Formats: sequence, C-alpha cells, structure tokens
Amino acid sequence: MKDVALITLHGMGKVDWEYHRELEYGLKRDLGSAWDRVSFKVVHYAYFLQQPQDLLWERMLRDTDNELDATRLRKFLLFGFGDAAALEYSARQPGPNTKYLQVQREIQAVLRQAYLELGRDHRKPVVIIAQSLGCQVISSYLWDAGTGKYSFENMAGIGADEREFLRLRSLRNLVTTGCNIPIFTSGLDRPTCFDRPNPQFQWDNYYDEDDVLGWPVNQLGDTYHFVKDHPINTGNLLTSWNPLSHTGYWGDRDLLRPLADVLRQRINMPT
Repeated sequence: MKDVALITLHGMGKVDWEYHRELEYGLKRDLGSAWDRVSFKVVHYAYFLQQPQDLLWERMLRDTDNELDATRLRKFLLFGFGDAAALEYSARQPGPNTKYLQVQREIQAVLRQAYLELGRDHRKPVVIIAQSLGCQVISSYLWDAGTGKYSFENMAGIGADEREFLRLRSLRNLVTTGCNIPIFTSGLDRPTCFDRPNPQFQWDNYYDEDDVLGWPVNQLGDTYHFVKDHPINTGNLLTSWNPLSHTGYWGDRDLLRPLADVLRQRINMPT
C-alpha cells in the first residue's frame, strides 16, 4: 500500500522513453526506504504525436526539391512546437478520438494505476511534476477536470471516488520546470488559471534565467497569484549558461531537495 502518488509528464519533442530516470534515481537517493511508500508513475503522451511527425519529416527530406538548411533546428521545431500545435488544433476538432483526448485518456490511465496502488483511497495525496510542454498539458487537464469538459463530459460507469481521483481533487503539489505556459497565453487579454482543486493545493514553478523556454508564471495575472516561482541554475558547465539549461532541471539538486521534502510531508515524515 502506497501513501502518496508521484506522477511525471515529459516535455516537447522526441522524448526518450526513460526520460524520468534521472529524477527517479535522485529521489530514491534522497528518500531511502521512504521511496517504497511512493507510487511513482510516468505519463508518455508524445507516443500519440511522434509517428505522424516522423513520417512528415521523412517526406520533407525525401520530396523537397531543394535541400533544407538548418535541419537540426528545423527538426527540433517540428517535433517540439509541432506537439503543442497539434494538441491545440485537435482540441477544437470534433470526434471521440482526437490527439487531445488521447493524451487526456493516457493521463487518466496512469492515474488509475496510482489509484490502485493507493488502495483505492481517493483522499490520498497526489504530487505531479511536469516539464516544458507537459506543464501546459497538465494545466489543460486540470482546467477540463474543473469545468467538466472533454474526457470529463461522460464518466458513466466510474465510481464517485475514482471520478474525484481522476479529477485530481487530491492533488496537493504541482511542480513545473522549464514551463512555457506564458508562450501559449501571451496573446490573451486575461490569461486565466484553472481553479485550485483543493484549498491545500500548492504550485511551485522552477525556471532557469538562461532557459528561453522556461518562464515565471506568477506574472500571468491575478488568477495565478498563488504560484511560487523559483529561479535556479540548472545544468552543467556546458549547459547551465545557455538555452540547453532547459534539459537540466530533473537532475538538479535545487529541484530534487525540495521535491523530496514535499514527498516526505505527504507521507507524514520529518523533513
């Protein structure tokens, strides 16, 4: 029986299936035997987006009359920002099996696994850590959970306790790293955050000043007033001073230490 669930969401682009390992190893080291009380689950949402991107990239290289310049940058933009564009576009398309709904159902499938390991107790705390585009993905999920949209429109056949868990009513901590939500909301007159799922909910956002894809969130407006932004210096000697710092958050001690403390608090252990 586990005491707390820790759920991870990756960022944009072509994602390593083992993207979570550095974070997992760091937390295991810090928590020791207490790690056994954590239900650790991993969301892979890029799975639904990568195949059509790979096929398009192959066609671009094969069928374009003139050779493309800056192919590494083009590939990064296609795979990275293509994820965000595809999810945003598909959210506005009709049908029961859009990319947007597939991603939501994947999150729910992972949450169901955690729910079982928590002994089907919908009151046990959930902690979520999301990187880069994953921050926007989980923000959208929380918005839809609160408003009853998309995958939450019809939850017939699901028990009341499990529905509450899937709606993340017991989410106590959201930790975001390299968050690019401001990029997606900057053109809105009044960006609006999802409603806090419970009064104990806390949102800590970590960003590196050299990371052009990672931003503070509190400044988005009044509805984001409760977000605590934490500037940290991520990466190593080669990456900490440039945009590659975007890839260094989950192995950084300035993130791992407070996240381990959060987990200890949620399993009622001294920090």
